[in-house]
Amino acid sequence: MTTTSTTSTTSSTATVHGRVDVGDAQLEYWERGPRDAPPVLLVHGGVFGEWFRPMFDEPALDGFRLVRVHRAGYGASSRPRTHVTLADHARQCCRLLRELGIERVHWIGHSSSGCIGLQAALDEPDLVAGLVLLEPAPKPAGPAAEVLGREVIGPTMAAVGAADFALATDTFLRGVDGPGYRDAIAARLGDDAFARIERDASFFFTDEMRATHEWNFDIEQALRINAPTLIVTGGDSAGVTQVYDQTATLLAGMLPAARRDVLPGVSHSMPLQDPSGVARLVAAAVSG
Repeated sequence: MTTTSTTSTTSSTATVHGRVDVGDAQLEYWERGPRDAPPVLLVHGGVFGEWFRPMFDEPALDGFRLVRVHRAGYGASSRPRTHVTLADHARQCCRLLRELGIERVHWIGHSSSGCIGLQAALDEPDLVAGLVLLEPAPKPAGPAAEVLGREVIGPTMAAVGAADFALATDTFLRGVDGPGYRDAIAARLGDDAFARIERDASFFFTDEMRATHEWNFDIEQALRINAPTLIVTGGDSAGVTQVYDQTATLLAGMLPAARRDVLPGVSHSMPLQDPSGVARLVAAAVSG
């Protein structure tokens, strides 16, 4: 049930902003577009919840019933009191959709929410009509994950252990997105976004990284997912880390209905670096 809801009007469409009770959490969401249009769910990745905020208003997505969510632990969604697994995140997002009256959806996931989308497709195959996975987190992982663990994850978690979440965030995002990540955030979200990011990051580093580490995905699970799946990597990502390209290759070989695409000129921060380009890819995938 929707606990709060407000409606605002932009030049192109009305946006509903509210919170929905999904049982063990309350999720903040935004919705725009015709209610009888194909539903598309934007599920942000880890560290912070605003990855898809600029893309939500892209004209390429005007023809869809577009829903953007803050998962538990992010933004104004409820702060979990106990550990939240990726399966929990998937279940909560699916419950949100059902509370909004959505019975079939295209799931757009980025990084860890790509894994959450795969879990949702396993648990709710009748609900997930298709998947667009933007550089899903390295599950399964290639050999570059060991380097990432040693050079990025290790120092990140050392900063977390010292309760320095600003340093943890900087270390992690530099390691997966590249040194220009701050410019992309400031350009799309404003300089005041960094305070919000640090708040969200404390949940990500203390809970969601554990959940992602715990989550596994194997060939038997992959063969159960028949939803059309587009796996997108950034053309500049390999200059930062090889992990996302390796995972995309592995997933494309495991999933029965998967294909790959590359968005040039971006890295792991692609929803902020080029929201228009990502929106066009999503629109084409959903329409196709």
